[in-house]
Amino acid sequence: MEPPHELAQPSAGEKAARLAVLAFLGLALLTLAFGLGFGLKELTDDGSPAAAPAVATGNSTTTRNGAADSVGAAAIDEIVEVLQSQYVDRKTLSAEQLKDAAINGMIASLNDRETSYISPDELKAGALQLNSTYQGIGATVSDRTGVIQIVAPFRDSPAEKAGIRTGDVVLEVDGEPTDGWTDQHAVEVIRGPKGTTVKLKVRHADATIEVVEVVRGEIDIESVFVEPNIEVIPGESEKKIVDRTGATAPDICYLAISQFHDKTVSELKAKAGKYEASGCKGLVLDMRGNPGGGLQATIDVADEFLNNGIIIVEQDGNGKQTPTNARPGGILTKLPIVVLLDGGSASGSEVLAAALRDNGRGRILGTRSFGKGTVNRLIPLTSCGTTNCGAVYVAVGRWLTPKGEQIEGLGITPDVELPMTSEQYIDEGDIQMFKAIELLRGAP
Repeated sequence: MEPPHELAQPSAGEKAARLAVLAFLGLALLTLAFGLGFGLKELTDDGSPAAAPAVATGNSTTTRNGAADSVGAAAIDEIVEVLQSQYVDRKTLSAEQLKDAAINGMIASLNDRETSYISPDELKAGALQLNSTYQGIGATVSDRTGVIQIVAPFRDSPAEKAGIRTGDVVLEVDGEPTDGWTDQHAVEVIRGPKGTTVKLKVRHADATIEVVEVVRGEIDIESVFVEPNIEVIPGESEKKIVDRTGATAPDICYLAISQFHDKTVSELKAKAGKYEASGCKGLVLDMRGNPGGGLQATIDVADEFLNNGIIIVEQDGNGKQTPTNARPGGILTKLPIVVLLDGGSASGSEVLAAALRDNGRGRILGTRSFGKGTVNRLIPLTSCGTTNCGAVYVAVGRWLTPKGEQIEGLGITPDVELPMTSEQYIDEGDIQMFKAIELLRGAP
């Protein structure tokens, strides 16, 4: 047997070439999917009934249970009348513009990024639908830094093939500047029918500016992978799992979950159903860059790792806590697990990681996760006189870990803190993967 060998140091040219494989390294941003139209920025409470919508009644707004508030819808109508009759540039006004401004002003006054208004066009375009296929470019985006920024293109997506990269700032879409856009508006504009083209003017991480033409496609959003997201040793290991010496690691099973949607649990069963009988010493569960998805999908996946215990606790606005318990019969309830997280791991990935840790099923390695633990519900609006009045996406509670720790704003702290920069990856390989393998093999 050959002795362990040192990884050869790449040349400057090799380092430049290897930058192309940095799919998940970059900005730790929360996301929305282009064309997906669903909010990956919260763990969507997809099984809860919507609250009763409000109904306008004269000078106040009355909820369906009859309780009046003091907002004064008539005062808003009066302001609109004054503007439309007296404002010097009244010819530029539109009723739709003023309505949206009033709604968005109300939402903005909450100073809560997790509550938002979804316009009728955005709702029609599929906002917040948790589907496993869609027509679009196949990328995720965030507005958290005040600009529209690419978090990551999906594997083999039109965006990736066209040259869209992690960290790109989208400056224009089809010639229209994105200044002041929300990520939801970006979703609405960039998504579109299969076969159509969208032009994105982007600023890459190296400050170069490029106009990229992307032909939209039918995107099958695969969410579970048994091969690494990036080469463990860039330029050398291809799709194999290898340890720090470069030797293949047949004793280690690997799963990457990129998000949670309606088919994630079926993908998991199909691809990992035989893992526990394979003789693996342990499983690396890679959720770096996983922005979350649907609540039920997350719970269903957690059930495959846990025979019992609490998966998640919901705390409502009154402080009431409601736990969700695991059910027996999962396919991966015995293998030791090391979970990989980073700053882009949010929502469902944080819930699953905490459930595994708190129930003694695994350790967490990497860096602190994003910290997205808001319970959100989509409440359709009904008082505009048409079938589509838009909706309000409302934060109604918080998700807590099984041990009662808050996720929102705090994230999940790994058991083993191990940052990895792009330079480290290029020079040394995926050091987080190496350490995960060593932990599963019994290293301290």
